Amino acid sequence: LRLVVLDAGHGGHDSGAMGPSGVMEKDVVLDVTRRVARMVEGGLGVKVVLSRDSDVFVPLRERTNFANKQGADLFVSIHANAHPQAVSEGVETYFLSSEASDNAARQVAATENNVVQLESPASRRQGDVLKSILWDLAQSEFQEESSFMAETVQDSMSKSLNLVSRGVKQAGFYVLGGAAMPAILIEIGFVTNRKEEKKLATPEHREALARAIYAGLAEYKRRYDQRLRTAQTQSPASQRTSAP
Repeated sequence: LRLVVLDAGHGGHDSGAMGPSGVMEKDVVLDVTRRVARMVEGGLGVKVVLSRDSDVFVPLRERTNFANKQGADLFVSIHANAHPQAVSEGVETYFLSSEASDNAARQVAATENNVVQLESPASRRQGDVLKSILWDLAQSEFQEESSFMAETVQDSMSKSLNLVSRGVKQAGFYVLGGAAMPAILIEIGFVTNRKEEKKLATPEHREALARAIYAGLAEYKRRYDQRLRTAQTQSPASQRTSAP
């Protein structure tokens, strides 16, 4: 693994979810994403590129387009959750599927996908043409790997943070459509929950979230490298060269 694209959700005129005290998703996730980027580059020696590094609006499809152009090995989109029921809490991780795990997963995807309403009409039209093609092609060959990465990151978050684990789910997120690499979307907590909003507003909690995501990516890389080494030693070519 050489290059990871980290994607801070929303930005610019799209604030994302907003908490009862005014904490905005776009600000929280940009800070957490920057922290994860520093840890990954420093700790794993992997190059990290951000889809946005400031308070700017990036259309959904341009985020994975950017990752494809960069030749990224992984795409990780970071978001904060929202729910009409203020008691909803916890962290969850998604990978792309045209079939949602359940109604709750479908609702989360619908909320995140609503961002297309804030995009320019031309951008939306192009997105509609691509969408049907993307569902068939995007992520099908990477689904198993995306699922594995989602499990690893979710496991790290649930073990190291004192937060409710909502598990790994799948749903039709536009932002993951078209990614030519394993891709996941992380929901780091509910800004609509007063208790979680208060936590998400603090640098200490954001640092803990970033460290948990980093630890998950580090474990994923460790297992990935291990599988790669195993595959290489078992390949016919390596067996020929090692033969006496």
